[in-house]
Amino acid sequence: MELRLAFTEFLFAFCAVVLADRIYGFSDRLLGRFARKSDKPQLQATSANDWYVHFHRSDLTGEEEPSQPAAPAARVTPAVARQPRCDSRPRLRV
Repeated sequence: MELRLAFTEFLFAFCAVVLADRIYGFSDRLLGRFARKSDKPQLQATSANDWYVHFHRSDLTGEEEPSQPAAPAARVTPAVARQPRCDSRPRLRV
């Protein structure tokens, strides 16, 4: 019985966290829309996940990247029409 109660409490806690996150996100978007409509310039806060770094392997290793030759063009073969085959199974007579 205690495991069922623990699972139920975990489920309710998980739902509460998800609901709180949704409410926080909705209020943040709602307040952000009103802040953009005002004439006062606002500093836009950046989140911790708002970054991107692009680099090549040669930037880390110092080696030159080998130049890869262009792939050869795929050969195009014309579609061959299949000839209808004769049914080789014996016919059953009723």
